[in-house]
Amino acid sequence: MPELWLNYTDPEGVARRMRVDGSRFVIGRQSTCDLAIADSRLSRSHAQIELFAGRWEISDTGSSNGTEVNGSPVFDPVPIYDGSVISLGGLQLRVEIAEPQAEPVVPAATAEPVKQAPKARANAPSGSSVPVGLILAIPLLALVLISLAGGVAYLVFARNNNVVVANNNDDDDSIPDDDPPANDNTDPDKTPAAATPTTNSGPSNLPTPTPANLSETAKVELNGAAFMRKIAQNDSKIFLTTDQAKRVASKIKQVSGSSAIADNLKAAKQYAAQLKTIATENNLQPQMIAIAAVSKLGTNRGDVVATAKTMAPILGKLNIQIGSELADDCLLMVAAYEQGAAGDTMKMRNMLQNLANEVSESSRTIRTIWFLEKRQKISGAEFDRALTFLAIGTLAQNPKDFGVNIDALDV
Repeated sequence: MPELWLNYTDPEGVARRMRVDGSRFVIGRQSTCDLAIADSRLSRSHAQIELFAGRWEISDTGSSNGTEVNGSPVFDPVPIYDGSVISLGGLQLRVEIAEPQAEPVVPAATAEPVKQAPKARANAPSGSSVPVGLILAIPLLALVLISLAGGVAYLVFARNNNVVVANNNDDDDSIPDDDPPANDNTDPDKTPAAATPTTNSGPSNLPTPTPANLSETAKVELNGAAFMRKIAQNDSKIFLTTDQAKRVASKIKQVSGSSAIADNLKAAKQYAAQLKTIATENNLQPQMIAIAAVSKLGTNRGDVVATAKTMAPILGKLNIQIGSELADDCLLMVAAYEQGAAGDTMKMRNMLQNLANEVSESSRTIRTIWFLEKRQKISGAEFDRALTFLAIGTLAQNPKDFGVNIDALDV
């Protein structure tokens, strides 16, 4: 088996060289990967390398930032060779193979029958009066005759049954579309209120009008899901359960009466361009940094942009350890903000890893503020910080739904 090595530079600037062991090798940010790199550009499980038919191939495993080989995006498994450069969302790995793979060679046996064919014809009896070419032509002539007969039969059938054959240059607008319209509410795990609303083709950050006659809880489910999709790198199916929405609704009632929060949200909208720049520089989503800053200011009017600049480096470091691919990860980052501000950016990540070894629940279940609060793995202050962040973000999607007379935050 050819020996494959990956050469890369880790986030600390140290050159690394890793041997690929086994026939399937997973690379990502999660500690359970064969090669785990704490780089926020990587997804938890980003790509995998497999040995197939004697050659190495790489495929993307649904990452947020994509995989490239020698500058070309990877959509299906592609081969990699000695010297190939793999880019995982911008993190580059150089392939080193001890025994370069040769191009496949066509076995000589496949050409042998072609060489023997003339000899068989040369040895035909000399007295044969039927040329070989005529023998070969008879089946072809029969096929032509059958095709002609079939064509004539079809034309007769078409004329007798009034079948119209359309000219290739004619456009027939009367032909119905056989594909039925997609139904966005077929997911049995979501209530109609939590389902993704239908929007136009404009920018995804524009507010979606809330359907009339919804309950307060349903409004929270709808707007909360919209907010959580915007703060995550890739979490299009996220939703709030009814119990979770009720807790968020209770917190919204506490914050919706604050004129300071309303003014800070208006300031975030006014300085949206600056907040986007701050978010991009720290590999965060704009709504993530904007609502984090407004939540940090609380019921005090303040400088949203300056607060965002202070928070962004800390959230960026937490992003490396916890991640922001999923909305629940983003809530964990907010819960762990004070840990990060104190310099302990790995405390939350280490706790999650230890918990995964102690309980039987899935990683997706464990990595939520709801589960951690229930198991008393985060403090009341940490949970409240994340809940307040979620409540303000939910309110900001359609403030008038919650009695706040300001425009939606479309940063």
